[in-house]
Amino acid sequence: MTRKAATPEPWRPVLLSGLDFPGLGQWTCGHRWRALAFGGSSVALLVVVARRVMQETQRLMPEDPAAILDPGLPFRLAIQIHRDHASFFFWATLGIVALWLASMADAWISCRSERG
Repeated sequence: MTRKAATPEPWRPVLLSGLDFPGLGQWTCGHRWRALAFGGSSVALLVVVARRVMQETQRLMPEDPAAILDPGLPFRLAIQIHRDHASFFFWATLGIVALWLASMADAWISCRSERG
């Protein structure tokens, strides 16, 4: 009795959404609007986080030019920014992870239901 090999195709959209970027799995299944929603939301959250980090880094940069050459400065700035905005980073990270997981689940459900 020969056993049919399971095709990895249902996993492809899930892996694309989970390992590459949210929305890529939906894109490969032909759900362009869902892909844009997941991808756009993820990019928006990442832009908000990057913008906050840039603003806080500029605010905390020392005025003294010699202090900028200190190799430990980036680490101290990162610690200070994280300490001051830990709640923001927690919620932003939670939002990004939730989008990632929702994108994977949606890719699994919608692409698997199309296959029959």
